[in-house]
Amino acid sequence: MRTKPPRAGLGFLGVALLLACYLAIVVAAIASLEQLAGHPIAGQLPGRALTPLGLWLPARLAKALARFLPFLDRADLTFHTLIIILFVLYLSLLWLSWRLATTVGRRRGLLWLAAGVLLVSGGVLVVAPGMLSHDIFVYAGYGRVMVAHGANPYFVPLSAFPDDPLTSLDDWKTAVAAYGPLWLMICAALSWLLGGNAPAYLLAFRLLALGAHLLNMGLIARLLGDLGRSQRVITVGAVLYGLNPLMLIESALGAHNDLLMMTCLLLGCSCCADPDGSRLERVRYWLPALAAMLLAVLIKFTALLGVALFLCLLLFRTLQRDGGQPLLLALRRRWRLVVTQLLLAFGCAILLVGLAYLPFWLGHSPHDIVVSLLAPPSTSRELGQFSILRAIQEWRYYHPQPLGGWAGPMLDLLGRRSTWNLLQGVALLMTLAMALWLVWEQPRLERWAMGALLTMGAIFLVTPWFFPWYVAWLVGLAPLALPQRGRPAALEYALLVFVLVFSLSAFAVYFSRGYLPVGGGWIGWMGLSAVAPPLLAFGLTWLGGWWRGKRQGTQGGLQLPMSGS
Repeated sequence: MRTKPPRAGLGFLGVALLLACYLAIVVAAIASLEQLAGHPIAGQLPGRALTPLGLWLPARLAKALARFLPFLDRADLTFHTLIIILFVLYLSLLWLSWRLATTVGRRRGLLWLAAGVLLVSGGVLVVAPGMLSHDIFVYAGYGRVMVAHGANPYFVPLSAFPDDPLTSLDDWKTAVAAYGPLWLMICAALSWLLGGNAPAYLLAFRLLALGAHLLNMGLIARLLGDLGRSQRVITVGAVLYGLNPLMLIESALGAHNDLLMMTCLLLGCSCCADPDGSRLERVRYWLPALAAMLLAVLIKFTALLGVALFLCLLLFRTLQRDGGQPLLLALRRRWRLVVTQLLLAFGCAILLVGLAYLPFWLGHSPHDIVVSLLAPPSTSRELGQFSILRAIQEWRYYHPQPLGGWAGPMLDLLGRRSTWNLLQGVALLMTLAMALWLVWEQPRLERWAMGALLTMGAIFLVTPWFFPWYVAWLVGLAPLALPQRGRPAALEYALLVFVLVFSLSAFAVYFSRGYLPVGGGWIGWMGLSAVAPPLLAFGLTWLGGWWRGKRQGTQGGLQLPMSGS
Protein backbone atom coordinates (compact mmCIF):
# COMPACT_ATOMS: atom_id res chain seq x y z
CA MET A 1 0.00 0.00 0.00
CA ARG A 2 1.41 3.38 -1.03
CA THR A 3 1.81 6.02 1.64
CA LYS A 4 1.12 9.66 1.04
CA PRO A 5 4.11 11.93 0.60
CA PRO A 6 5.12 13.79 3.77
CA ARG A 7 4.43 17.09 2.03
CA ALA A 8 0.81 16.11 1.52
CA GLY A 9 0.51 15.14 5.19
CA LEU A 10 1.95 18.44 6.32
CA GLY A 11 -0.31 20.25 3.87
CA PHE A 12 -3.42 18.58 5.24
CA LEU A 13 -2.28 19.42 8.75
CA GLY A 14 -1.97 23.04 7.65
CA VAL A 15 -5.49 22.95 6.19
CA ALA A 16 -6.84 21.46 9.42
CA LEU A 17 -5.16 24.17 11.51
CA LEU A 18 -6.45 26.94 9.25
CA LEU A 19 -9.97 25.52 9.38
CA ALA A 20 -9.76 25.30 13.17
CA CYS A 21 -8.71 28.96 13.29
CA TYR A 22 -11.56 29.79 10.89
CA LEU A 23 -14.07 28.19 13.26
CA ALA A 24 -12.51 29.90 16.28
CA ILE A 25 -12.82 33.32 14.64
CA VAL A 26 -16.48 32.70 13.82
CA VAL A 27 -17.11 31.83 17.46
CA ALA A 28 -15.15 34.88 18.63
CA ALA A 29 -17.26 37.14 16.40
CA ILE A 30 -20.47 36.36 18.30
CA ALA A 31 -19.76 38.90 21.06
CA SER A 32 -19.00 41.85 18.78
CA LEU A 33 -21.88 40.84 16.52
CA GLU A 34 -24.30 41.05 19.42
CA GLN A 35 -22.88 44.44 20.47
CA LEU A 36 -22.96 45.75 16.90
CA ALA A 37 -26.37 44.40 15.86
CA GLY A 38 -28.10 42.87 18.85
CA HIS A 39 -31.81 42.12 18.62
CA PRO A 40 -34.24 41.19 21.40
CA ILE A 41 -35.65 38.22 19.49
CA ALA A 42 -32.22 36.94 18.39
CA GLY A 43 -31.06 37.41 21.98
CA GLN A 44 -33.34 34.54 22.97
CA LEU A 45 -31.28 32.07 20.94
CA PRO A 46 -28.70 29.82 22.66
CA GLY A 47 -25.76 31.40 20.84
CA ARG A 48 -25.68 34.10 23.48
CA ALA A 49 -23.79 31.64 25.70
CA LEU A 50 -20.78 32.05 23.37
CA THR A 51 -20.57 35.81 23.95
CA PRO A 52 -17.82 35.69 26.65
CA LEU A 53 -15.46 33.95 24.21
CA GLY A 54 -15.27 37.01 21.95
CA LEU A 55 -14.64 39.89 24.34
CA TRP A 56 -10.98 40.02 23.46
CA LEU A 57 -10.12 43.46 22.06
CA PRO A 58 -8.09 45.31 24.72
CA ALA A 59 -9.48 48.67 25.83
CA ARG A 60 -6.19 50.48 25.15
CA LEU A 61 -6.01 49.11 21.61
CA ALA A 62 -9.60 50.20 20.97
CA LYS A 63 -8.81 53.66 22.30
CA ALA A 64 -5.71 53.95 20.10
CA LEU A 65 -7.54 52.85 16.97
CA ALA A 66 -10.39 55.23 17.73
CA ARG A 67 -8.01 58.14 17.19
CA PHE A 68 -7.61 57.14 13.55
CA LEU A 69 -11.14 55.79 13.03
CA PRO A 70 -13.40 58.01 15.15
CA PHE A 71 -16.56 56.81 13.45
CA LEU A 72 -16.11 53.23 14.75
CA ASP A 73 -16.83 51.97 18.24
CA ARG A 74 -15.29 48.95 19.93
CA ALA A 75 -17.83 46.51 18.51
CA ASP A 76 -17.20 47.84 14.99
CA LEU A 77 -13.45 47.50 15.39
CA THR A 78 -13.65 43.99 16.80
CA PHE A 79 -16.14 42.65 14.27
CA HIS A 80 -14.39 44.02 11.20
CA THR A 81 -10.96 43.01 12.47
CA LEU A 82 -12.27 39.46 12.81
CA ILE A 83 -13.75 39.65 9.30
CA ILE A 84 -10.35 40.64 7.90
CA ILE A 85 -8.72 37.73 9.77
CA LEU A 86 -11.37 35.40 8.34
CA PHE A 87 -10.52 36.58 4.82
CA VAL A 88 -6.81 36.01 5.40
CA LEU A 89 -7.58 32.45 6.52
CA TYR A 90 -9.94 32.02 3.56
CA LEU A 91 -7.32 33.10 1.02
CA SER A 92 -4.74 30.87 2.69
CA LEU A 93 -7.12 27.93 2.39
CA LEU A 94 -7.65 28.70 -1.29
CA TRP A 95 -3.88 28.64 -1.85
CA LEU A 96 -3.36 25.41 0.09
CA SER A 97 -6.31 23.78 -1.69
CA TRP A 98 -4.68 24.55 -5.02
CA ARG A 99 -1.36 23.12 -3.87
CA LEU A 100 -2.78 19.91 -2.38
CA ALA A 101 -5.76 18.85 -4.50
CA THR A 102 -3.87 16.97 -7.21
CA THR A 103 -5.86 13.71 -7.00
CA VAL A 104 -9.48 12.64 -6.50
CA GLY A 105 -8.73 11.32 -3.01
CA ARG A 106 -7.10 14.53 -1.84
CA ARG A 107 -9.84 16.63 -3.37
CA ARG A 108 -12.55 14.66 -1.58
CA GLY A 109 -10.66 14.78 1.71
CA LEU A 110 -10.23 18.54 1.50
CA LEU A 111 -13.84 19.17 0.56
CA TRP A 112 -15.27 16.95 3.29
CA LEU A 113 -13.05 18.62 5.86
CA ALA A 114 -14.05 22.09 4.65
CA ALA A 115 -17.75 21.14 4.54
CA GLY A 116 -17.58 19.83 8.10
CA VAL A 117 -16.06 23.03 9.45
CA LEU A 118 -18.51 25.06 7.36
CA LEU A 119 -21.42 23.13 8.87
CA VAL A 120 -20.22 23.77 12.43
CA SER A 121 -19.42 27.43 11.72
CA GLY A 122 -22.81 27.88 10.11
CA GLY A 123 -24.47 26.20 13.07
CA VAL A 124 -22.82 28.74 15.39
CA LEU A 125 -24.17 31.63 13.31
CA VAL A 126 -27.64 30.07 13.10
CA VAL A 127 -28.02 30.48 16.88
CA ALA A 128 -26.15 33.82 17.04
CA PRO A 129 -27.88 36.59 19.03
CA GLY A 130 -27.16 39.35 16.48
CA MET A 131 -28.91 40.35 13.23
CA LEU A 132 -27.10 42.41 10.61
CA SER A 133 -30.31 42.32 8.55
CA HIS A 134 -33.95 41.95 9.57
CA ASP A 135 -35.11 40.41 6.28
CA ILE A 136 -36.15 37.22 8.10
CA PHE A 137 -39.06 39.09 9.68
CA VAL A 138 -39.98 40.51 6.26
CA TYR A 139 -40.17 36.95 4.92
CA ALA A 140 -42.15 35.84 7.96
CA GLY A 141 -44.50 38.77 7.44
CA TYR A 142 -45.37 37.58 3.94
CA GLY A 143 -46.23 34.18 5.34
CA ARG A 144 -48.39 35.68 8.09
CA VAL A 145 -50.33 37.78 5.58
CA MET A 146 -51.20 34.64 3.62
CA VAL A 147 -51.69 32.03 6.34
CA ALA A 148 -52.84 33.92 9.41
CA HIS A 149 -54.89 36.61 7.65
CA GLY A 150 -55.86 35.04 4.32
CA ALA A 151 -54.71 38.06 2.32
CA ASN A 152 -52.58 38.51 -0.80
CA PRO A 153 -49.09 39.91 0.06
CA TYR A 154 -48.72 41.39 -3.44
CA PHE A 155 -51.58 43.79 -2.66
CA VAL A 156 -51.92 43.83 1.15
CA PRO A 157 -48.96 44.70 3.45
CA LEU A 158 -48.54 43.34 6.97
CA SER A 159 -49.31 46.79 8.40
CA ALA A 160 -52.97 46.13 7.54
CA PHE A 161 -52.91 43.78 10.55
CA PRO A 162 -51.42 45.83 13.40
CA ASP A 163 -52.27 43.22 16.03
CA ASP A 164 -50.13 40.55 14.38
CA PRO A 165 -47.19 39.61 16.68
CA LEU A 166 -44.69 40.08 13.84
CA THR A 167 -45.88 43.49 12.62
CA SER A 168 -43.64 45.44 15.01
CA LEU A 169 -40.60 43.37 13.89
CA ASP A 170 -41.07 43.86 10.14
CA ASP A 171 -39.04 46.80 8.81
CA TRP A 172 -41.03 46.74 5.53
CA LYS A 173 -44.46 46.17 7.03
CA THR A 174 -45.96 48.98 4.96
CA ALA A 175 -44.68 47.55 1.66
CA VAL A 176 -46.18 44.74 -0.41
CA ALA A 177 -44.19 41.65 -1.39
CA ALA A 178 -41.02 42.23 -3.38
CA TYR A 179 -40.19 38.61 -4.32
CA GLY A 180 -41.48 35.87 -6.57
CA PRO A 181 -44.39 33.52 -5.83
CA LEU A 182 -42.17 30.50 -5.19
CA TRP A 183 -40.51 32.33 -2.30
CA LEU A 184 -43.91 33.44 -0.98
CA MET A 185 -45.07 29.82 -0.99
CA ILE A 186 -42.00 28.86 1.06
CA CYS A 187 -42.78 31.70 3.49
CA ALA A 188 -46.39 30.50 3.73
CA ALA A 189 -45.30 26.92 4.43
CA LEU A 190 -43.05 28.04 7.29
CA SER A 191 -45.78 30.33 8.63
CA TRP A 192 -48.22 27.42 8.64
CA LEU A 193 -45.72 25.42 10.71
CA LEU A 194 -44.47 28.15 13.07
CA GLY A 195 -47.45 30.43 13.66
CA GLY A 196 -46.44 33.61 15.48
CA ASN A 197 -43.25 32.23 17.08
CA ALA A 198 -40.65 34.88 16.13
CA PRO A 199 -37.50 33.04 17.39
CA ALA A 200 -38.59 29.93 15.48
CA TYR A 201 -38.63 31.94 12.25
CA LEU A 202 -35.03 32.98 12.88
CA LEU A 203 -33.91 29.38 13.24
CA ALA A 204 -36.01 28.09 10.34
CA PHE A 205 -34.94 30.65 7.74
CA ARG A 206 -31.31 30.51 8.84
CA LEU A 207 -31.25 26.72 8.60
CA LEU A 208 -32.90 26.90 5.17
CA ALA A 209 -30.29 29.38 3.90
CA LEU A 210 -27.40 27.41 5.43
CA GLY A 211 -28.70 24.24 3.77
CA ALA A 212 -28.88 26.06 0.43
CA HIS A 213 -25.33 27.32 0.94
CA LEU A 214 -23.96 23.82 1.60
CA LEU A 215 -25.91 22.44 -1.35
CA ASN A 216 -24.50 25.18 -3.59
CA MET A 217 -20.97 24.22 -2.57
CA GLY A 218 -21.66 20.61 -3.59
CA LEU A 219 -23.30 21.70 -6.84
CA ILE A 220 -20.29 23.82 -7.76
CA ALA A 221 -17.92 20.88 -7.19
CA ARG A 222 -20.12 18.65 -9.33
CA LEU A 223 -20.49 21.29 -12.04
CA LEU A 224 -16.76 21.82 -12.36
CA GLY A 225 -16.25 18.06 -12.58
CA ASP A 226 -18.90 17.74 -15.29
CA LEU A 227 -17.21 20.57 -17.20
CA GLY A 228 -13.98 18.57 -17.26
CA ARG A 229 -11.97 20.79 -14.95
CA SER A 230 -8.99 19.47 -12.98
CA GLN A 231 -9.12 18.25 -9.38
CA ARG A 232 -7.42 21.45 -8.32
CA VAL A 233 -9.99 23.67 -10.01
CA ILE A 234 -12.88 21.62 -8.57
CA THR A 235 -11.48 22.00 -5.05
CA VAL A 236 -10.62 25.68 -5.35
CA GLY A 237 -14.02 26.46 -6.88
CA ALA A 238 -15.91 24.75 -4.06
CA VAL A 239 -13.75 26.38 -1.36
CA LEU A 240 -13.95 29.74 -3.14
CA TYR A 241 -17.70 29.72 -2.72
CA GLY A 242 -18.24 27.67 0.44
CA LEU A 243 -15.76 29.28 2.84
CA ASN A 244 -16.23 32.84 1.60
CA PRO A 245 -16.96 34.76 4.84
CA LEU A 246 -19.59 36.97 3.23
CA MET A 247 -21.52 33.97 1.93
CA LEU A 248 -21.32 32.20 5.27
CA ILE A 249 -22.63 35.22 7.18
CA GLU A 250 -25.35 36.13 4.68
CA SER A 251 -26.62 32.55 4.67
CA ALA A 252 -26.37 31.20 8.23
CA LEU A 253 -26.93 34.58 9.88
CA GLY A 254 -28.83 36.73 7.36
CA ALA A 255 -30.85 33.88 5.79
CA HIS A 256 -31.29 35.76 2.53
CA ASN A 257 -33.23 34.18 -0.32
CA ASP A 258 -30.37 35.00 -2.72
CA LEU A 259 -28.77 31.73 -1.62
CA LEU A 260 -31.78 29.67 -2.71
CA MET A 261 -31.98 31.68 -5.92
CA MET A 262 -28.38 30.68 -6.65
CA THR A 263 -29.27 27.05 -5.89
CA CYS A 264 -31.81 27.09 -8.72
CA LEU A 265 -29.36 28.73 -11.13
CA LEU A 266 -26.65 26.19 -10.30
CA LEU A 267 -29.14 23.32 -10.62
CA GLY A 268 -29.98 24.60 -14.07
CA CYS A 269 -26.31 24.62 -15.00
CA SER A 270 -25.86 21.08 -13.69
CA CYS A 271 -28.61 19.84 -16.02
CA CYS A 272 -26.61 20.70 -19.12
CA ALA A 273 -22.95 20.70 -18.04
CA ASP A 274 -20.46 18.57 -19.96
CA PRO A 275 -16.85 19.04 -21.15
CA ASP A 276 -17.60 19.96 -24.77
CA GLY A 277 -20.94 21.77 -24.26
CA SER A 278 -22.87 19.41 -26.54
CA ARG A 279 -25.73 19.05 -24.03
CA LEU A 280 -26.66 22.65 -24.74
CA GLU A 281 -27.79 21.46 -28.18
CA ARG A 282 -30.20 18.79 -26.85
CA VAL A 283 -33.69 19.68 -25.70
CA ARG A 284 -33.78 16.97 -23.02
CA TYR A 285 -30.90 18.74 -21.26
CA TRP A 286 -31.39 22.45 -21.86
CA LEU A 287 -35.16 22.55 -21.27
CA PRO A 288 -34.91 21.24 -17.65
CA ALA A 289 -31.98 23.63 -17.17
CA LEU A 290 -34.12 26.54 -18.32
CA ALA A 291 -36.97 25.43 -16.07
CA ALA A 292 -34.67 25.31 -13.03
CA MET A 293 -33.37 28.80 -13.80
CA LEU A 294 -36.92 30.08 -14.14
CA LEU A 295 -37.52 28.83 -10.60
CA ALA A 296 -34.75 31.21 -9.56
CA VAL A 297 -36.74 34.06 -11.13
CA LEU A 298 -39.79 32.91 -9.16
CA ILE A 299 -37.73 33.41 -6.01
CA LYS A 300 -36.11 36.73 -6.87
CA PHE A 301 -36.57 38.80 -10.02
CA THR A 302 -32.87 39.65 -10.41
CA ALA A 303 -32.28 36.13 -11.74
CA LEU A 304 -34.08 37.19 -14.93
CA LEU A 305 -30.86 38.60 -16.38
CA GLY A 306 -29.11 35.25 -15.94
CA VAL A 307 -32.02 33.46 -17.62
CA ALA A 308 -31.95 35.89 -20.55
CA LEU A 309 -28.22 35.33 -21.02
CA PHE A 310 -28.75 31.58 -20.82
CA LEU A 311 -31.36 31.77 -23.58
CA CYS A 312 -28.85 33.70 -25.71
CA LEU A 313 -26.29 30.98 -24.98
CA LEU A 314 -28.72 28.34 -26.27
CA LEU A 315 -29.50 30.32 -29.42
CA PHE A 316 -25.84 31.05 -30.15
CA ARG A 317 -25.00 27.38 -29.64
CA THR A 318 -27.62 26.45 -32.22
CA LEU A 319 -26.27 29.02 -34.69
CA GLN A 320 -22.68 27.87 -34.19
CA ARG A 321 -23.21 24.16 -34.89
CA ASP A 322 -21.45 24.43 -38.25
CA GLY A 323 -18.47 26.25 -36.78
CA GLY A 324 -17.70 29.96 -36.59
CA GLN A 325 -19.89 31.86 -39.05
CA PRO A 326 -21.08 35.45 -39.34
CA LEU A 327 -24.31 36.01 -37.41
CA LEU A 328 -26.47 36.88 -40.43
CA LEU A 329 -25.28 33.87 -42.42
CA ALA A 330 -25.89 31.56 -39.46
CA LEU A 331 -29.39 32.99 -39.06
CA ARG A 332 -30.25 32.37 -42.71
CA ARG A 333 -29.17 28.75 -42.41
CA ARG A 334 -30.68 27.88 -39.03
CA TRP A 335 -33.54 30.29 -38.45
CA ARG A 336 -36.08 27.47 -38.23
CA LEU A 337 -34.16 25.81 -35.38
CA VAL A 338 -33.83 29.15 -33.63
CA VAL A 339 -37.57 29.86 -33.91
CA THR A 340 -38.37 26.37 -32.61
CA GLN A 341 -36.02 26.85 -29.69
CA LEU A 342 -37.52 30.23 -28.86
CA LEU A 343 -41.05 28.84 -28.95
CA LEU A 344 -40.10 26.00 -26.60
CA ALA A 345 -38.29 28.35 -24.23
CA PHE A 346 -41.09 30.93 -24.12
CA GLY A 347 -43.68 28.19 -23.79
CA CYS A 348 -41.82 26.79 -20.78
CA ALA A 349 -41.52 30.28 -19.27
CA ILE A 350 -45.18 31.16 -19.79
CA LEU A 351 -46.30 27.83 -18.33
CA LEU A 352 -44.15 28.02 -15.19
CA VAL A 353 -44.51 31.73 -14.51
CA GLY A 354 -48.20 31.73 -15.36
CA LEU A 355 -49.00 28.81 -13.05
CA ALA A 356 -46.98 30.40 -10.24
CA TYR A 357 -48.55 33.86 -10.48
CA LEU A 358 -52.09 32.81 -11.37
CA PRO A 359 -53.28 32.23 -7.77
CA PHE A 360 -51.95 35.66 -6.75
CA TRP A 361 -53.25 37.63 -9.74
CA LEU A 362 -56.75 36.17 -10.10
CA GLY A 363 -59.38 38.82 -9.48
CA HIS A 364 -57.02 41.78 -9.93
CA SER A 365 -56.92 44.20 -12.84
CA PRO A 366 -53.81 44.59 -15.04
CA HIS A 367 -53.35 48.09 -13.61
CA ASP A 368 -53.32 46.77 -10.04
CA ILE A 369 -50.83 44.06 -11.03
CA VAL A 370 -48.45 46.58 -12.61
CA VAL A 371 -48.70 48.85 -9.55
CA SER A 372 -47.94 45.86 -7.32
CA LEU A 373 -44.86 44.92 -9.33
CA LEU A 374 -43.52 48.49 -9.15
CA ALA A 375 -44.40 49.05 -5.48
CA PRO A 376 -41.40 47.44 -3.66
CA PRO A 377 -39.11 49.99 -1.94
CA SER A 378 -36.14 49.15 -4.17
CA THR A 379 -37.97 50.53 -7.22
CA SER A 380 -40.50 52.99 -5.83
CA ARG A 381 -38.42 55.29 -3.63
CA GLU A 382 -36.28 58.26 -4.53
CA LEU A 383 -33.98 57.43 -1.64
CA GLY A 384 -30.98 55.21 -2.30
CA GLN A 385 -29.77 52.48 0.01
CA PHE A 386 -26.13 51.66 0.86
CA SER A 387 -24.89 53.15 -2.40
CA ILE A 388 -23.03 56.18 -3.70
CA LEU A 389 -26.43 57.80 -4.24
CA ARG A 390 -27.35 57.30 -0.59
CA ALA A 391 -23.97 58.64 0.54
CA ILE A 392 -24.48 61.83 -1.49
CA GLN A 393 -28.03 62.22 -0.21
CA GLU A 394 -26.89 61.84 3.41
CA TRP A 395 -24.02 64.28 2.91
CA ARG A 396 -26.38 66.87 1.47
CA TYR A 397 -28.75 66.35 4.40
CA TYR A 398 -26.03 67.02 7.00
CA HIS A 399 -24.47 69.83 4.91
CA PRO A 400 -27.48 71.76 3.60
CA GLN A 401 -25.49 74.85 2.56
CA PRO A 402 -25.24 75.02 -1.27
CA LEU A 403 -21.77 74.68 -2.74
CA GLY A 404 -20.42 77.26 -5.13
CA GLY A 405 -19.09 76.73 -8.65
CA TRP A 406 -19.68 73.47 -10.50
CA ALA A 407 -19.71 71.30 -7.36
CA GLY A 408 -23.21 72.34 -6.30
CA PRO A 409 -25.03 71.46 -9.57
CA MET A 410 -22.98 68.27 -9.86
CA LEU A 411 -24.01 67.10 -6.39
CA ASP A 412 -27.62 68.00 -7.15
CA LEU A 413 -27.48 65.88 -10.29
CA LEU A 414 -25.78 62.92 -8.59
CA GLY A 415 -28.19 63.13 -5.68
CA ARG A 416 -31.15 62.15 -7.85
CA ARG A 417 -32.38 58.59 -8.20
CA SER A 418 -33.14 59.17 -11.90
CA THR A 419 -29.47 59.93 -12.62
CA TRP A 420 -28.32 56.64 -11.16
CA ASN A 421 -31.12 54.75 -12.86
CA LEU A 422 -29.77 56.13 -16.14
CA LEU A 423 -26.18 55.21 -15.20
CA GLN A 424 -27.35 51.73 -14.28
CA GLY A 425 -29.05 51.34 -17.66
CA VAL A 426 -25.95 52.52 -19.52
CA ALA A 427 -23.72 50.15 -17.53
CA LEU A 428 -26.11 47.28 -18.25
CA LEU A 429 -26.18 47.94 -21.99
CA MET A 430 -22.40 48.24 -22.28
CA THR A 431 -21.59 45.12 -20.27
CA LEU A 432 -24.44 43.16 -21.83
CA ALA A 433 -23.01 43.85 -25.28
CA MET A 434 -19.64 42.57 -24.08
CA ALA A 435 -21.28 39.52 -22.49
CA LEU A 436 -23.13 38.67 -25.70
CA TRP A 437 -19.89 38.96 -27.65
CA LEU A 438 -18.17 36.59 -25.21
CA VAL A 439 -20.97 34.03 -25.51
CA TRP A 440 -21.09 34.33 -29.30
CA GLU A 441 -17.34 33.75 -29.61
CA GLN A 442 -17.59 30.56 -27.52
CA PRO A 443 -21.13 29.43 -26.54
CA ARG A 444 -20.31 27.52 -23.34
CA LEU A 445 -21.47 27.65 -19.73
CA GLU A 446 -18.14 29.17 -18.70
CA ARG A 447 -18.77 32.13 -21.00
CA TRP A 448 -22.33 32.45 -19.72
CA ALA A 449 -20.95 32.71 -16.18
CA MET A 450 -18.43 35.34 -17.27
CA GLY A 451 -21.14 37.36 -19.00
CA ALA A 452 -23.35 37.21 -15.90
CA LEU A 453 -20.43 38.31 -13.71
CA LEU A 454 -19.70 41.26 -15.99
CA THR A 455 -23.26 42.50 -16.18
CA MET A 456 -24.26 41.98 -12.56
CA GLY A 457 -20.93 43.30 -11.31
CA ALA A 458 -21.35 46.50 -13.31
CA ILE A 459 -24.93 46.93 -12.08
CA PHE A 460 -23.88 46.51 -8.44
CA LEU A 461 -21.24 49.21 -8.83
CA VAL A 462 -23.73 51.89 -9.85
CA THR A 463 -27.02 50.64 -8.46
CA PRO A 464 -28.87 53.11 -6.22
CA TRP A 465 -30.10 50.20 -4.07
CA PHE A 466 -27.40 47.85 -2.77
CA PHE A 467 -27.01 45.32 0.04
CA PRO A 468 -23.98 43.09 0.73
CA TRP A 469 -25.87 39.84 0.11
CA TYR A 470 -26.35 40.82 -3.54
CA VAL A 471 -22.73 39.75 -4.02
CA ALA A 472 -23.96 36.13 -3.68
CA TRP A 473 -24.63 36.43 -7.43
CA LEU A 474 -20.95 36.99 -8.07
CA VAL A 475 -19.45 34.52 -5.60
CA GLY A 476 -21.83 31.77 -6.75
CA LEU A 477 -20.86 32.08 -10.43
CA ALA A 478 -17.17 32.94 -10.02
CA PRO A 479 -16.07 29.26 -9.75
CA LEU A 480 -17.56 28.52 -13.19
CA ALA A 481 -15.41 31.28 -14.70
CA LEU A 482 -12.12 30.28 -13.05
CA PRO A 483 -9.08 30.79 -15.33
CA GLN A 484 -7.99 27.84 -17.42
CA ARG A 485 -4.37 26.78 -17.39
CA GLY A 486 -1.87 27.53 -20.11
CA ARG A 487 -3.89 30.16 -21.99
CA PRO A 488 -4.21 33.95 -21.85
CA ALA A 489 -7.01 34.70 -19.42
CA ALA A 490 -6.73 38.31 -18.31
CA LEU A 491 -10.48 38.80 -18.02
CA GLU A 492 -11.02 35.66 -15.94
CA TYR A 493 -8.30 36.66 -13.49
CA ALA A 494 -9.69 40.19 -13.30
CA LEU A 495 -13.19 38.90 -12.60
CA LEU A 496 -11.89 36.53 -9.92
CA VAL A 497 -10.01 39.32 -8.14
CA PHE A 498 -13.04 41.60 -8.53
CA VAL A 499 -15.32 39.08 -6.81
CA LEU A 500 -12.89 38.36 -3.98
CA VAL A 501 -12.30 42.04 -3.24
CA PHE A 502 -16.01 42.88 -3.54
CA SER A 503 -16.95 40.14 -1.08
CA LEU A 504 -14.66 41.85 1.45
CA SER A 505 -15.41 45.50 0.68
CA ALA A 506 -19.17 44.82 0.89
CA PHE A 507 -18.70 44.57 4.66
CA ALA A 508 -18.07 48.33 4.65
CA VAL A 509 -21.87 48.67 4.59
CA TYR A 510 -21.92 47.28 8.13
CA PHE A 511 -19.57 49.94 9.53
CA SER A 512 -21.67 51.64 12.21
CA ARG A 513 -24.66 49.78 10.70
CA GLY A 514 -24.40 51.96 7.59
CA TYR A 515 -25.71 55.15 9.16
CA LEU A 516 -24.19 58.33 10.57
CA PRO A 517 -22.38 57.36 13.79
CA VAL A 518 -21.94 59.59 16.80
CA GLY A 519 -18.25 60.22 16.23
CA GLY A 520 -18.11 61.21 12.57
CA GLY A 521 -19.45 61.10 9.04
CA TRP A 522 -18.74 57.61 7.77
CA ILE A 523 -21.89 57.70 5.66
CA GLY A 524 -20.26 60.19 3.31
CA TRP A 525 -17.80 57.54 2.13
CA MET A 526 -19.92 54.43 2.53
CA GLY A 527 -20.76 53.93 -1.14
CA LEU A 528 -17.22 54.42 -2.42
CA SER A 529 -15.68 52.16 0.22
CA ALA A 530 -17.87 49.30 -0.96
CA VAL A 531 -17.52 49.66 -4.74
CA ALA A 532 -14.22 51.48 -5.36
CA PRO A 533 -11.84 48.68 -4.17
CA PRO A 534 -13.30 45.94 -6.43
CA LEU A 535 -13.44 48.30 -9.42
CA LEU A 536 -9.81 49.32 -8.87
CA ALA A 537 -8.74 45.71 -8.37
CA PHE A 538 -10.50 44.64 -11.57
CA GLY A 539 -8.87 47.39 -13.63
CA LEU A 540 -5.36 46.80 -12.31
CA THR A 541 -5.60 43.00 -12.71
CA TRP A 542 -6.92 43.24 -16.26
CA LEU A 543 -4.31 45.79 -17.29
CA GLY A 544 -1.60 43.69 -15.67
CA GLY A 545 -2.74 40.59 -17.56
CA TRP A 546 -2.93 42.53 -20.82
CA TRP A 547 0.58 43.91 -20.32
CA ARG A 548 2.03 40.48 -19.51
CA GLY A 549 0.32 39.02 -22.56
CA LYS A 550 1.72 41.79 -24.75
CA ARG A 551 5.28 41.27 -23.46
CA GLN A 552 4.99 37.51 -24.05
CA GLY A 553 3.69 38.04 -27.57
CA THR A 554 0.15 36.76 -26.82
CA GLN A 555 -3.17 38.53 -26.84
CA GLY A 556 -4.57 39.60 -23.51
CA GLY A 557 -7.88 41.12 -22.65
CA LEU A 558 -10.92 39.17 -23.77
CA GLN A 559 -9.28 36.23 -25.56
CA LEU A 560 -10.09 33.00 -23.76
CA PRO A 561 -9.05 29.35 -24.17
CA MET A 562 -11.20 26.67 -25.71
CA SER A 563 -10.08 23.72 -23.59
CA GLY A 564 -10.74 23.13 -19.91
CA SER A 565 -8.27 22.31 -17.17
